[in-house]
Amino acid sequence: MRKIAFTILALAALAACARETVRPSAPSPPPNVVLLIGDGFGVGAWGLGREWSRHLGRDFVMDRPEAVGFLETHCADELVTDSGAAATAWATGQLTTRHTIGDTPDRLPLLFERLRTADRSFGFVTTSRVTHATPAGFYAHASHRRLEDSVAVYLAPARPTVVLGGGRRHFLPEAEDGARTDERNLLREAEDAGFVVLDRFEDPLPANRPVLGLFSSSHLPHELDREDGEPELSALAIAAIRRLQGEGKPWFLLIEEGRIDSACHDHDGPGVAWNAVRLDRALESVLEEVDLSRTLVLVGADHATTSPTFLETAHSESLDVVTASVEEMERRIFEGEPWAGTPRALEERALPVLDAAVRHTGLEPQDLDRMLVAKNQYERRAAIGKAISRRFGISFISFRDHLSSSQVHGHTQEPVPLRAWGVRAQEAQGVRDHAQLGRWIADVLQLPKGEPARSADTAHVATPD
Repeated sequence: MRKIAFTILALAALAACARETVRPSAPSPPPNVVLLIGDGFGVGAWGLGREWSRHLGRDFVMDRPEAVGFLETHCADELVTDSGAAATAWATGQLTTRHTIGDTPDRLPLLFERLRTADRSFGFVTTSRVTHATPAGFYAHASHRRLEDSVAVYLAPARPTVVLGGGRRHFLPEAEDGARTDERNLLREAEDAGFVVLDRFEDPLPANRPVLGLFSSSHLPHELDREDGEPELSALAIAAIRRLQGEGKPWFLLIEEGRIDSACHDHDGPGVAWNAVRLDRALESVLEEVDLSRTLVLVGADHATTSPTFLETAHSESLDVVTASVEEMERRIFEGEPWAGTPRALEERALPVLDAAVRHTGLEPQDLDRMLVAKNQYERRAAIGKAISRRFGISFISFRDHLSSSQVHGHTQEPVPLRAWGVRAQEAQGVRDHAQLGRWIADVLQLPKGEPARSADTAHVATPD
């Protein structure tokens, strides 16, 4: 009898152990996502970047994705989009109208709003102003992308873990070298709300408090103009990732190389090539830093801009002589003012600048005519860029077509590549629009649906690009 009792007890104990062994383990935390965006980074800009990278003796990391697909670049109301509508579609999963920031027909919540509700860590790094169209679409609501003073008001309340970029002027009143006309000092307000505000890059970033780093009044410089001591995009990206990882939660990071688009608008072929390599170096650093078994890394673009390409006369090694961007050349020649002198005087003023920056030996009459009749700095840059890029065998859309593109200034419609590494990378294959990409990112992040967003704020005046 005792043997039977012992046997029953032993079997019961084994059954209990078996139940423990098959007990389901705790669910894995949601994956992390890194979204790298090259503003205006179409196939042509990719081509310039990869050829320049090869000349520098480095492989172009974007050429080795685990999967690649394409993004259709239209918005809700136009065949050709702008960055604000594209970013809003990524952040909400719904297409919206051109130039809109953060608002959709169904008033869907933004990605940063959903991440905050889900208690995730999130942030962004950009070489543009932090209030510029691409980052703004993830956290702000404005009826037009130029309302950057209004966009800035949304940043601290969005409670990102880390923000690094340019655009300090939209956070400061005019009396403190800013652009705001409402006398608000948003940097002081951010500090009062618990942020560490930086005007110089620190590595590692401060821990335990959200970080807002604004390293210039406007955009960060083109890679050609970046001086020693100014942070590289890759350094900003890695510092941001480590800051997010330090929170111990699933996280999302947007990394934008915004100056590819600027260089394309300026018809600045060397500038496009250098900025594209800067984006690729950031990607290389990210892939070395993150755990791809827990992270999805994407590289995409909002649209293409001005269709740059090398012609048969081009030699990428000739770009070795370039020491400044077209933006910097225009600043040195015109010093912020339209030309008031004669064509001969303009040529005498421009040639030493062009010779120092790109070894350019002469201007054609059409180049001088374009600079003389230009209505603003953007048209002057495009005129200079045309002359410079012709010297290197780099072609863009025609000057006339560029000027006739009054709403998007040379954006084009063609699909752009979407490259992927890591978690669920194979799902990047195929063709999708920006809203479908936004819905996929939210699905990878395993985010619950949020409440409708508030409507756009139109209280502030527009600011120039």
